[in-house]
Amino acid sequence: MDIAEKIAIEKIEYETLLKFNQIFYGCIEEFNTRLDASLNYLDYITLPVIMSSIEKKAYNPFAVIIEKYVEFIVAQKMERHGYKFLPLGYSSDLSFESEDSIIHIDVKTANLNNTADFKDTIPLGYNQTSYHAKLPLGERGESFYLEDGKEPFKVYPNLPTEYTINGKKKITITNALLFIYPDYKDIMDEFRGDFEDILSLIDGRLKDVIFDILKNSRLFINSQDVERFLEKKNKNTNIKNRRILAENLVRGYYIHNLTSEVDSKFNLQNDEKEKMHKFVDNIKKATQKLRDKEIKPIAIISISIPNGKLSPYYDDEIVSGKQYGKSIRYHYSDGKFKLLSKEGEMKSRVVFLDYNEKYLSILREYFSNIYVFETVQKRI
Repeated sequence: MDIAEKIAIEKIEYETLLKFNQIFYGCIEEFNTRLDASLNYLDYITLPVIMSSIEKKAYNPFAVIIEKYVEFIVAQKMERHGYKFLPLGYSSDLSFESEDSIIHIDVKTANLNNTADFKDTIPLGYNQTSYHAKLPLGERGESFYLEDGKEPFKVYPNLPTEYTINGKKKITITNALLFIYPDYKDIMDEFRGDFEDILSLIDGRLKDVIFDILKNSRLFINSQDVERFLEKKNKNTNIKNRRILAENLVRGYYIHNLTSEVDSKFNLQNDEKEKMHKFVDNIKKATQKLRDKEIKPIAIISISIPNGKLSPYYDDEIVSGKQYGKSIRYHYSDGKFKLLSKEGEMKSRVVFLDYNEKYLSILREYFSNIYVFETVQKRI
């Protein structure tokens, strides 16, 4: 492929980025309004958030809320602008068909404290790029190590550089929409100890309560049998049964109002009941702190990911991710369209569609360049 053909691909990518930015920029007000509607229900998700933070699970309800709204809004708006919604299975979160291209849009969220997910870089999966990523060979510091790898060893994604359907070729366009939101770990840390105390209180009574329930059954059972059951780990989750039972009782107590049932079955003393009831107030406090912190995106960034046919121009930037050969990273750094940008006329692949002024100084620490979208790109 000659340079003229590669420039033509970058022009399509650039024009698609401009068009998409115009579309989503016009959706931001609707997105914020819808997000506010979900955050009205914070009281009902604060306890699950605290519980998941204890387990250090990857699930993040705020990220999921953002992603679902974006997918819903973008799918509608893109269709209205003539792009046909086209789920492909092995594709990004959203994929669309136009007359000459197949557009993949991946919706990503990143916590402000997890800079590895956004600082001049973006992690990609097999379904989010068509570029063959550089794959090192050997182990760093060992007898042989080739940082740049060697052909034909690369990370080969699932997306082709182009699709040919019924004899017609359509170029693959890949974009990402990145939402950075403020960290709320400090709030979870504040209430984590209280939650662990509640779990410990319930856990300490489990054996006696279960034995008491079963002792009048036809089963022959003793307290040692119950203890073995509680200590056994579930083969699917590798979590002890006692932990599973305690967490379920916490949800029953605080979400499903099983206060009297738990109080009576566990024969809680007055001071223990007070501790259980006080945790309700702590959940409310945590909810209010989340509201005060405004767990909403502090930056919305649109990113154009180079098509694989643009190799070798982006070979140094698109490399294997942390999971060797199983993931990809685009280290966009200056983020420019390499073949379109000229002296004094920068065309950026990384464009801020929205940002919170309060966080601008922090964002400047993490981004080499910040280009914002208005009617044209502008550096700030």
